[in-house]
Amino acid sequence: MKSSLLMLMTGCCMLVSTLTFAQQEWLPDGTVGQPAFKNSVGITVGTQGIGAEVGIPLSTRFNLRLGTSLLPYEGDVVKKFNSAYDYNTDFKVEFMNLSAFLDWQPFPTAGSFFRKFALTAGGAYFYKAGGTAKVMLKDDYYFGDIPFSPEEVGEINTVVDWKGWAPYAGLGWHNITITDNFNLGLNLGAYYLGSPDINMTATNWLSSNPEVNEPILRRNLKDYKWLPKFEIKFAYNY
Repeated sequence: MKSSLLMLMTGCCMLVSTLTFAQQEWLPDGTVGQPAFKNSVGITVGTQGIGAEVGIPLSTRFNLRLGTSLLPYEGDVVKKFNSAYDYNTDFKVEFMNLSAFLDWQPFPTAGSFFRKFALTAGGAYFYKAGGTAKVMLKDDYYFGDIPFSPEEVGEINTVVDWKGWAPYAGLGWHNITITDNFNLGLNLGAYYLGSPDINMTATNWLSSNPEVNEPILRRNLKDYKWLPKFEIKFAYNY
């Protein structure tokens, strides 16, 4: 896997180094389309967290974007889970990827608003995509008058993982001018992740819990195959 990623990154770097400027494209009626894209570097913010991206025009109507993004999040909640006792849940969510997209400008001779519109296809390799959760009693458990600590009762650990390649389709607006060299971009689409891998383990008194709850969780998450993406890009043209 590491060698595949290295080959992909090397190929992308070679492509970036050879495409130093956008090429003009003649339309069927003999006019030259107005380019929607420019060479750019920028930062992205959205549902995939924060990231960085480079844009390389391939022609008047086609643009290549290479990027990466990361979304780390962790926290804890207290919930009863159909019990009289409070359970503390520590969770961590991480989505991190390397991506490549091809934008196509369908309206090269339209007005400014539609000229900057593009349809996008591509994909990403998610080297982290999922989350973990640890569930444990918040306070002691009493059997009659005898207390048992949360550690003695045990804990439940769950891992949910969508890691791997994911195709993408979407649309957006690009190169919306802020100043002479700075622009704004908007992207809206979705990745297809497929069904996640799920693994649930438990200790001590709770060791039999995964036999019941892992199939339930797997069934509840089997249709969570799409990852929506809404993103704003702030870029510098060069």
